[in-house]
Amino acid sequence: MAHSVEGHLHLQATEYDRVIRTFIPNYDGMLQEILYRLRTVVPESGKVVDLGGGTGSLANAVAESFPTMQIEIWDTDRAMLAVAEQRLKRFSHRVRMVEKSFDQPLPECNAVMATLALHHVKELKKKTEIYHNIFKALRSPGIFLNGDCTMSQQKHIQEAESCFWTEFMTGQGMTHDEVQRHFAEWAEEDRYFSIFEELGALREAGFSQPECFWKHGPMAVYGGVKS
Repeated sequence: MAHSVEGHLHLQATEYDRVIRTFIPNYDGMLQEILYRLRTVVPESGKVVDLGGGTGSLANAVAESFPTMQIEIWDTDRAMLAVAEQRLKRFSHRVRMVEKSFDQPLPECNAVMATLALHHVKELKKKTEIYHNIFKALRSPGIFLNGDCTMSQQKHIQEAESCFWTEFMTGQGMTHDEVQRHFAEWAEEDRYFSIFEELGALREAGFSQPECFWKHGPMAVYGGVKS
């Protein structure tokens, strides 16, 4: 599952943190929700795996919030990992970069998290397998948290979510045509399932009570606790 941000979003890895905030509504709110949910389950000295961790934005927030937590950042994009390594240099004694895809076996850990990465898995069956892999890796109690886009299967809700996203991006200075071009390009590699489908896949993977913890337009934080 090799993936290149430079190829997908047409931007340099070093520009990702700035540009993603013009693409994703309330991106920082998504990160803050994940931090809050980690705090409710994971011990301060626990271990967290960040799947598709990219530039290390989320991992950096975790490292700052949890001074003794061990973090592994998994990604196949070397350019992004290089940015993450530089950013997290001061935490090098407890942050590890791993050039692996999120469909490979995971180490035992207290939490697995991801942001804007798992939408690259275009088949729900394959995604369910990844969720099962995550469930197996989690200690008890452990938590999985995924911050990503979801799209309703219901036409009117889907249209409203698409309008919400479009209005946000045009509010960042993009034209309507530019926004639609971005959506068309992303659709070549991405697939957004409904929150209903996501929670069903999590339940099938072993999470008995999956939850949607936060939602802002089409963006959501969802996952489950392994008790």
